[in-house]
Amino acid sequence: MSASRRSFIALGAAAWITCGALPGAAAAASRPAELQLPAGSRVGLVNLLDAEVTHFHASRRLQDSFLRTYTVTWPVEAMLADAVRERLVRLGFVPVPVAAPEALNRAREECFLNSNLAKGLSKECLAPYAQIAAAEKVSAFVVLGPGLNNATHAQATRRKELPEYLRGWCLVSGEGYSPPVLLNLTELILIGITPQAALLTQREWGGAPAPNWTGFVAPADLKALPDAQLKQLQPLYAALLAQQAAGLLEHIAVAR
Repeated sequence: MSASRRSFIALGAAAWITCGALPGAAAAASRPAELQLPAGSRVGLVNLLDAEVTHFHASRRLQDSFLRTYTVTWPVEAMLADAVRERLVRLGFVPVPVAAPEALNRAREECFLNSNLAKGLSKECLAPYAQIAAAEKVSAFVVLGPGLNNATHAQATRRKELPEYLRGWCLVSGEGYSPPVLLNLTELILIGITPQAALLTQREWGGAPAPNWTGFVAPADLKALPDAQLKQLQPLYAALLAQQAAGLLEHIAVAR
């Protein structure tokens, strides 16, 4: 069962279909996807996640703990496209990378980090997507953004022993974390576009499970990870993103 929560919407039957949750595994298997689009629909891919990795080192002695954020050169937009392209194409959709406009970047704190995405998004947060959809001629969006290690985002998967302010892609080292643990504290959301508005139809939280960084060799200075080691992390986070995307895209289908 996915950690994501559904926000169902009423859409025109000609292009979009939604349905309420039904009990039982058999009912779940036969339940239509929350977002159904005509074959050939363009799906916009929007990245709102900074190319960063935050390193938190835990210690029983507070003075021995530390936090550092590394800016990395990973092409996050391309990583998102790689995570969703095969599934979208197989369904008959056209993935379209869309550069995030300034309006979305400005609203990221309020509309991603400070929002309870399990309960949907406000009209103000969704309005820019409707505008972009009209310009790019897309019928839906897959959007990647940061989340937090708190109850609003992580819910039952929150790592209570770690600070709530940890966000995005993180690694945790120190006592109890040898080798370091990778955390994917990101939100992946699916937005459908109707003639009336943009609507959040699904979210997929990336928080759990968290794999270990196998093959890790501690550098001379743990507070300054070398570029070579940071590069080792890209395929690991790409795999986590692909797993997260697979869960999200279970909820989109071709309208019949």
